Amino acid sequence: MPPTPTRSWMPGTRFVRALLAALCDEATYDIRKNPSLWLGFVLAIPIPVLTWIGDAELWLQILSLPAPIVWGGLLGAAGRVGMLAEARSAQLEEEVHRVAGEKAQTEVSLTVESDRRRALEVEKEDLVSELKLAQAIQATLIPPPIQRDDIECVARIIPTRYIGGDYVHSNVIKDRWLYLILLDVSGHGISAAMVVARLHGMVRRLTLTKQRPVQILQRLNQAAQRLLQHTYFFLTAAVARIDLKNGELDYATAGHPSQILLRKDGSIEELRTRNRLLGMDDDIISRVQPSKRVMLQPGDSVVFFTDGLFELLQDGEGEVLGEDGLRERLRGLEGMGPSMLIGEVLQELAEYQGSSEFEDDVSMVVARYLGNDANAAANENTP
Repeated sequence: MPPTPTRSWMPGTRFVRALLAALCDEATYDIRKNPSLWLGFVLAIPIPVLTWIGDAELWLQILSLPAPIVWGGLLGAAGRVGMLAEARSAQLEEEVHRVAGEKAQTEVSLTVESDRRRALEVEKEDLVSELKLAQAIQATLIPPPIQRDDIECVARIIPTRYIGGDYVHSNVIKDRWLYLILLDVSGHGISAAMVVARLHGMVRRLTLTKQRPVQILQRLNQAAQRLLQHTYFFLTAAVARIDLKNGELDYATAGHPSQILLRKDGSIEELRTRNRLLGMDDDIISRVQPSKRVMLQPGDSVVFFTDGLFELLQDGEGEVLGEDGLRERLRGLEGMGPSMLIGEVLQELAEYQGSSEFEDDVSMVVARYLGNDANAAANENTP
C-alpha cells in the first residue's frame, strides 16, 4: 500500500487561494484601508530606476516598468489576506469568548437546576414521610378484628393513595350490640382523610350511646353539613346494628350502594334504604323507608363495602364489574370466615382488573353471625 500523502501543502494552497481572492477584491486596492498597497509600490520603484540607469536591455527595461504596480498589487493582496486573517482571528476569539460565556452560564444554570431538583427531591421525601406517617395514623382508625362466640368481624381498607376518604367502624357495645358503620367521603387524599378524622370521634360517641342506625345518620348529616359547607364534598353511609342476643339486624343506608346479606345457604339479599347523601341538606331521611330490620341466622354474613370495590374495569376489555358482578363473586363464599372471605374477594377483583392496585379507595367489612346458643333474654330493652 503506498504511503498516505502528507497534507503539509494545504496551508500554502489555502494562502495562494486567499491571495488570488484578495487580488480580485476591490477592498484590496483601497489605499486608505490597505497601506500594504502603496508600501509595495514604493518599495518596487527602485527596480525600473536601476534597470534604466544600469543600461539593461530594452526588453528588460520595458518589463521593469510595471514592477511597482505588480509588487504593490501583490503586497496589497498579501496585506489584505493578513487583514482578513486578523479579522477572522478576532472573530474566532470573540466566538470563543461567547461560547465560553454561554458554557459558564449553562453550568450555572445546570448547577441551579441541580440544586432545585435536589431541593424538590428532599421536599418530596419529606412529603412522602409525612404521608406515610398520616397513613400509619389513619390505620389506627381501622377497627381490630372481633372474634367472639356469637360474632366474627373483620375490616379492611385499601386507600388509592397513602390515605383516603373511606372510614370503617365496628365495635360491640354492652356485650350485646355490634355496630357496623361504613362512610365514603367523595374525593381522595388528604382533604377526604381530614373529614374522616373529624367524624371518627362522633361515630364512636354515637355507638357508645346505643343510637339506632337512622339516628346515627341524622347526626352524621348534621356534622357533615357543618364540615362540608364550604366544599364540594358529600358522604355516603351504611350503618347497621346487630342484636347479638336474638340476631336482629337493624340497618340504614344513605346514598350508598346496596350492601349484602350473604345467607348461610348461599342466597344473597340486598341491604339498602332510600335515605339521601349526607352533607347536602337537612332533609335526607326518607319518610317512606328510613331503615329496615331483618333477622339473621347462625352462619349468615353481613358484607359492607364502598363503591371502589365494584367500579373496576376488566383488564384489556374495559367492561365495568358493577354491583351484579360483585354479587356473583360472593356466591359460593358463604360459610367462610370474614378474613378469608375478604381475601378471596380482593384476589378475584385483582385478577379481574389485572392489578392489585385500585383506582378508588376500597373498603370492606364482614360480620359473620354465629348465634347465641343460650338465646337468653336481653338484659336491656332496645332503645
